[in-house]
Amino acid sequence: MASSTPYLVLLLCLASLLQQASLIAANPPHEPPPDDSREKFAKWATKYAKTYPSHEEEEKRFGIFKDNTNQIGAFRAQTSTTVVVGGFGPQTITTVRVGMNRFGDLQADEFAQQFTGFNSTGFIPAEPSIIPNHTWKPCCVDWRSSGAVTGVKFQGSCLSCWAFASVAAIEGMNKIRTGELVSLSEQELVDCDSGSSGCGGGRVDTALALVAARGGITSESDYPYSGFNGKCDVDKLLFDHDASVKGFKAVPINDESQLELAVAQQPVTVYVDASTWQFQFYSGGIFRGPCSGDPAKVNHAITIVGYCEEFGEKFWLAKNSWSNDWGEQGYIKLAKDVAWPTGTCALASSPFYPTA
Repeated sequence: MASSTPYLVLLLCLASLLQQASLIAANPPHEPPPDDSREKFAKWATKYAKTYPSHEEEEKRFGIFKDNTNQIGAFRAQTSTTVVVGGFGPQTITTVRVGMNRFGDLQADEFAQQFTGFNSTGFIPAEPSIIPNHTWKPCCVDWRSSGAVTGVKFQGSCLSCWAFASVAAIEGMNKIRTGELVSLSEQELVDCDSGSSGCGGGRVDTALALVAARGGITSESDYPYSGFNGKCDVDKLLFDHDASVKGFKAVPINDESQLELAVAQQPVTVYVDASTWQFQFYSGGIFRGPCSGDPAKVNHAITIVGYCEEFGEKFWLAKNSWSNDWGEQGYIKLAKDVAWPTGTCALASSPFYPTA
């Protein structure tokens, strides 16, 4: 009997091996899905009419696109949270969303260099105008619903965010005051504001000061946007006004309650830090960062056109100038009434609004 033991062991081993082989045949090992990044990149490039001067440059941009795609996927997996919504019990919501857009072939630093535009050279905060705290304000404001906001525009690679933010604020004020919504000229500011550097960057305060000094600003149809530095059309600057402006005011810095009172009256410009890739690929929800709250690091101008809250979270509603392909159809919700005084991305560090 003892002599048959090795044969029994051998038979058992063979049976085990056969069983494992049959299991593997029935359940082949999981293979990673094929890498379709190249196909995605080709479709993306076609959608946005992207072309490159050389094969080497195209390969570089493909690598950046692939890295951005992977970052977006990883970030999405980290941003869901469970909350109780009304009487419906726990609901899983995405607190902030990111997604691929026209900026997919740019690293965050490249993006900030090409599509922002606040130039702090010579910037000195203006004397603030305090709004009485007893001033009436609604719990929610959205100037779009009042017809005081034109469609989202695109600054292109001209660093003219300051001009777009200024114009959006003037458009809103003009509609509220006159009842007429007119799309106004950013190009006039790019060409004529000597206090700024055109497509090299600029400031809202110098833009508003120029318009106030000349008494108004031309319509976009009469002075269309080219996205390049041009020669100032002095006749239009001086005499062709489709909206009048007498001055501008600064909201007290680092005071979101004062900013709320100002936005309750009209759209207001703010500076923010838009340096992070999460800001670059923002596609929805309430943005809380990452971004800097340091006023010295702001690099972009946007226009706050409202405020409200969702799921108990307060937010500012801001119009951007990166086309309606970015964000929530061109808008971003920024967390409101945060713990630090400068606000989300330092938005409370230097707000302005025009007066008539």
